[in-house]
Amino acid sequence: MKTLAASAAAFALLYSASALAGDDLTVRVPAPGSYTMYRSEFRDYAYRYDLGNGKAIRFIQFGRKFYAQLEDEPRTEMFPAAPGQLVTAAGTRVEFNRDGSAVTIRNYEKLSVADAASGKDITVIASR
Repeated sequence: MKTLAASAAAFALLYSASALAGDDLTVRVPAPGSYTMYRSEFRDYAYRYDLGNGKAIRFIQFGRKFYAQLEDEPRTEMFPAAPGQLVTAAGTRVEFNRDGSAVTIRNYEKLSVADAASGKDITVIASR
């Protein structure tokens, strides 16, 4: 019994020492969805925008979910990242200007099914 207690104490001491020393392999990543975008903020962005490539995109909200929808394509869910910024699960980043009159879409090829094979790191700028 004394051996078990001594082993438990040694393990606890070793564990606490390693926790204090830190772990060089640990990387802290902020939790996705840590920014909350309210309906009143998204209302400034919920419009149709004409893209620089001749297409149009619409931003819509259903309940607490936000979506982008290109012409003739299924809508894609977006997740708030910061004020005026949303991201898709595939990695497209949507950034609105302060009043919502213009938007920059980075990694556009990950949003558009039709343009997926046409390039990499495509940025499209749009206005209403």
